[in-house]
Amino acid sequence: MNAAGVAVLIAALVAGTASDAGSTSSRPGSIAREAKPKPAADTQVDVRILSKHRPARLRLDGPRSLEVVATGNTLIVEGRPQPNALRLDAGRWHVRGRGVDRRYEAALSLEARDGELIVVATFALETYVADVTASETEVDTPFEALRAQAITARSYVLASGKRHDEARACDLTHCQVLRGEGFARHLRRARDAARSTEGIVLRLSDGAIALAPFHASCGGHTAEPVAVFGAPDRTGAAAVPDRCPASPWRAVVPRTRVSAAASDVLGGPAQAEDLLLDRDSSGAVVRIVDRASGRDARGDAFFRALGARAGWDRIRSARFSMTLGGDQALLEGQGHGHGVGLCQAGAALLARQGWTAEQLLAHYFPRALPGKLAGK
Repeated sequence: MNAAGVAVLIAALVAGTASDAGSTSSRPGSIAREAKPKPAADTQVDVRILSKHRPARLRLDGPRSLEVVATGNTLIVEGRPQPNALRLDAGRWHVRGRGVDRRYEAALSLEARDGELIVVATFALETYVADVTASETEVDTPFEALRAQAITARSYVLASGKRHDEARACDLTHCQVLRGEGFARHLRRARDAARSTEGIVLRLSDGAIALAPFHASCGGHTAEPVAVFGAPDRTGAAAVPDRCPASPWRAVVPRTRVSAAASDVLGGPAQAEDLLLDRDSSGAVVRIVDRASGRDARGDAFFRALGARAGWDRIRSARFSMTLGGDQALLEGQGHGHGVGLCQAGAALLARQGWTAEQLLAHYFPRALPGKLAGK
């Protein structure tokens, strides 16, 4: 999940005490588990889907069945050219194509562009939150960690604004992973988690929804958001020690790729041997300096550039050291992801030890508090 290019949505903070499920008494600071009144209008989220697959032909089955093909900039629907985008009403859609077999509960919009189908799915907010929660977590994730994930995902999408020309979000890690309906039991649990936290978001002290990020594994200590993403901080997170396993990793990368990644983010030619890595208290690289030119860049940008050059499965986090030898560079690190906000591995471990969603959110986002959306 990427946190660059943020436009924060401001909404009214609704005061109130949440209630425990199955209890006639309230507990201060708890997150409501009881059913909530249906809002006057459902909030929707437009998501660009399947862009990684770049489909040219798709079979759609749902409220109706049809085949759609992109020929240049022309959309062909059931063998006939369609002059405008195809818009399909909300329903349960089974979308299939080359390398694609997904199910979505959404409205769909399709158009052709340079031989590729541009597909946008429009979800009800809570359906989107449930699907993201299922997509972004492991099948054995404890329920309280799923609830914390649902609140985090809901906050992030509402605070991040429109991130793509066609839609608010995409279905990749650039925004939040959304794979469509997958393993049925896990999806049911994710839907229960979203339902039990419906309309609840993290809010900053000024009432704005927090741009609440998350990552797979912090390696034992989360990172300070300003150090990673820059100021101003709108995440509500803080650098905190965590019980997350160290999750060590190693990667040998050609020196030329390190130099190329550094050149990408520094805005000019740079050599690996001239790089100085500046770390914060968590061990994350928060800044790189080119000693030859004096230019510097954010560590998170360097981590992402390295991942793009060497492979995201190899460069797993910004918490790493680098040793040069010959024409290779040895990177040794901990964790997986940018390290800011909710640590999924740590949250799962703490939830197994009895922590509630409220406690998890207070731990990872000490500068934010749960609050309701207006009308929820």
